[in-house]
Amino acid sequence: MFTMPHDSSQILVHAGLHGSGAEDFQRFLGLNREAIRAQGFDLAYPGRGGAQGGGFDCAWPEARHRHDDLEAFTGPVAATLAAQRRPGAKGLILSEHDLAGRMATLLQGRFYPAARKRAEVLSRALGRPVDRLVITLRPYDRLFRGAWERYALEREMEPFSEFAPAMAAFAGGWVEVVEALRDGLSAREVIVLAERTGPRDLLGFLAPGLHLAEPALPVAVPAVTDSALAMIQRHFRQGARFAPGQRDRLLAFHARQPQVERDPGFAGLQLADLRGRYIADLDALARLDRVMVVGGILPAIAAE
Repeated sequence: MFTMPHDSSQILVHAGLHGSGAEDFQRFLGLNREAIRAQGFDLAYPGRGGAQGGGFDCAWPEARHRHDDLEAFTGPVAATLAAQRRPGAKGLILSEHDLAGRMATLLQGRFYPAARKRAEVLSRALGRPVDRLVITLRPYDRLFRGAWERYALEREMEPFSEFAPAMAAFAGGWVEVVEALRDGLSAREVIVLAERTGPRDLLGFLAPGLHLAEPALPVAVPAVTDSALAMIQRHFRQGARFAPGQRDRLLAFHARQPQVERDPGFAGLQLADLRGRYIADLDALARLDRVMVVGGILPAIAAE
């Protein structure tokens, strides 16, 4: 089990979720790693986009794993955390983009069923409560659509309309996931961001005492457009593969072209229900113990 070197050090966890800017934040951490460490904070995260060290060389438990199986997952996480810690550090900043669960479950209309088990594994590995947990949410319709888009960028996929009925009928939601992460990590404070924020602002919510004078910022990633997705799926259906950099150039080209209004992918009643559930869940989250919701409900919808 990993233990913090002294009681006054903080454990600050960013539970990244799909399409919430988690990868941008992890690239930001990697670019500013030395400046962050110079202020006394250690880092642990998957290390995407050039970030060095701190990756979890292990699998996370799924919903099918029994409670007594979880200890097998704890050891690799604890070993990774121990390797990142320095004596006398002010705290640990940990960003894990898959902490709530795998994106594949969203395609089946299953809303992060392993969130609590994954949080419990991390809690066991840490060996003490988390001081602050920060989570950025997305409206349900954009989260589900975004999950399909991520897979459609990588492989041939059935049309989104094939997945929409199961997604629209999903059980659970953000209230259950936030409660699972809060309780599984024994988090003393949870900050729920109802709007996607830039990496510098996100770090401010996660570690208010850490100030970077001139932080390096990651290069902006081109927006994924419907026309680019159509071209990519046509490419895959023809049995072709992308050469290195070819897909990124295609995304950048289409992002500069005029686009028709995006199809939300859900029928009118489905879309209204998903958006209504998101508004109701943000309201419910604001009433949970140890949870603070940042960002208005209507701006959160409009920002998408």
